[in-house]
Amino acid sequence: MSEKVSMRVKAQRFGGKLSAMVLPNLGAFMGWGILTALGIWLSNDMLKGFITPVLTYLLPLLIGVSGGKMVYGEKGAVIGAFTTMGVIIGADISMLLGAMIVAPLSAWILKKVDSVIEPYIPVGFELLIGNLTVAILGAIIAVMGCLWLAPAITSLSSFFSAGVSILEKNNLLPLTAIFIEPAKVLFLNNAIGQGILTPLGTTQLNEFGKSVLFLLESNPGPGLGILLAYCFFGKGNAKANAYGATVIHFIGGIHEIYFPFILMNPLTVLAAIAGGITGTFLFTLFGVGLVGVSSPGSIVTIMMMASAGDQLLILISILASALVSFLVASVIVKYSKQNDEDVNKNLKEAAKQMESLKGKKSRISSVFEDKSTLDYGSIKKIVYVCDAGLGSSAMGASVIAKKLKKVGISDIKVEHTRVMDLPNNEADVIVTHISLKEIVKEKQPDVELISIEDYLNAPEYDELVNNIKVARQ
Repeated sequence: MSEKVSMRVKAQRFGGKLSAMVLPNLGAFMGWGILTALGIWLSNDMLKGFITPVLTYLLPLLIGVSGGKMVYGEKGAVIGAFTTMGVIIGADISMLLGAMIVAPLSAWILKKVDSVIEPYIPVGFELLIGNLTVAILGAIIAVMGCLWLAPAITSLSSFFSAGVSILEKNNLLPLTAIFIEPAKVLFLNNAIGQGILTPLGTTQLNEFGKSVLFLLESNPGPGLGILLAYCFFGKGNAKANAYGATVIHFIGGIHEIYFPFILMNPLTVLAAIAGGITGTFLFTLFGVGLVGVSSPGSIVTIMMMASAGDQLLILISILASALVSFLVASVIVKYSKQNDEDVNKNLKEAAKQMESLKGKKSRISSVFEDKSTLDYGSIKKIVYVCDAGLGSSAMGASVIAKKLKKVGISDIKVEHTRVMDLPNNEADVIVTHISLKEIVKEKQPDVELISIEDYLNAPEYDELVNNIKVARQ
C-alpha cells in the first residue's frame, strides 16, 4: 500500500511541476488559439501571421521562463529561456516538450554550480561572476540542446505521434478513457494533460490545424453525467451539493469538484469511463478538435478554442458523453446497497486508509488529525494549497474567506497557491485536499495542516472558522 501511495505521490509531484510551467502561461496559449481560429475562419493573412511565430518561439520561451523560475528564481528564468532557444533552433517542430525538459534542468545545474562556487567569490565580484556563470552555462547547454536534445525530442515526438495515429486509424483512441478518467480522480490529470496530451496536441496543430487530443482530458461530459445522476438519485447532502457542483464543473471548468462524488461510490468511475469513451468516439468520428489548450475544462473555454465549424459537433459529443455517463451512474447511485448506518460506521476507517471514501453526504470526512495545539486566536494567514494553485484552491480559499467574513472576521489573509510553491513559512494554517497531504507534509511539516475531501462543504471549514471565532471571544 505504501509503495502504491508513494508512486502516486511521485506522479502527482511530477504533474505539479509540469503544470507549474504550463498553467501560468495559459492566457498566452488561449490567445494564440483565438488568433489561430479567427485567422483561419476569416482567412485573414495578418492574423495567420501570428500562428507560426507564437507557436515556434513565444510559447516554448514562456514555458522556459516558468520552468527555470520554478527551480531557481529569476536567474533560473533567464537561463531557462536562453537554453530553450537552443532546442527551438535545433528543431523544426514546436519545442514545448523540449522547454519543459531543458529549462528546469539548466536552472538546476546553475543552482548547483552557484552553491559550489559562491563561497569562493571575492567580495564585490558577485554580480560579475553570477552573470558569467549564467552566460557560460547557458551557452553550453543551449548548444547541447540544439545538437542533441532537440533531435532526440523530435524523434520521440514522431514516435508518440505515430502511436496516436495508429490509435486513430484503428479507432482505438476512445479506449484511452480507461486510463484517463481514473487517473483524473487520482489527481494525475496534470501529468497526463500537461505532460503528454498538450505537447502531442500542439505537434498535431502543425499538420492538421487542430487536435482532438486537447479534448480527451478536458471533456466535462463524464463528470457532468455523474453529477446529474446525484442530482436525481442522490441522497441527503450528496444530492443537495450536486446542483452547485454541476454548475461549477460544467461552466467553471473545475473538474475536481466531482471527484468526491466518485470517491463516495467508486463504481461510478465506470460511468466516467463510459462517458469518456463515448465522447472520444464521437470526437474522432466527427473529425473535430481544438486549436489550443482548453484549461480550465469549461464548456465556455472549449467552445472558444474549438476549430472553426466544429463547435456544434463538439457540443453534441460532450452532451452525448454526459448522457451515457448519466445513465450508467444513475443505475449505480440509485441501486447502491449502501445505507446511512454502514456509511457512517466505515467513514473514519476509509478516510484513514485513503481508499474509496464512503459517505451519506458529499461533505466527506477526511483523515482525523491528532488534536491540535494551535493557538487559533493568533492565526493571521491561511493558505489553501492545490496541485496547480488555481481552480480548486481558489474556490476553497474563497469559501473559507466568506465563512470568516460571515462571522465578522476580516483580518485573516486567505490565499491560495500551488503545492510546488511551498514552503510558505508565513502560513499559520495550510488547507489541502487529502490526496496532496503527504506532499504538503513533506514540504511544510511544521505548519498546521487541515486535509479535506469536499471543496465546497468540507466540515473542516466550519470547524476551523468556529475555533477561530471561539478563541477570539
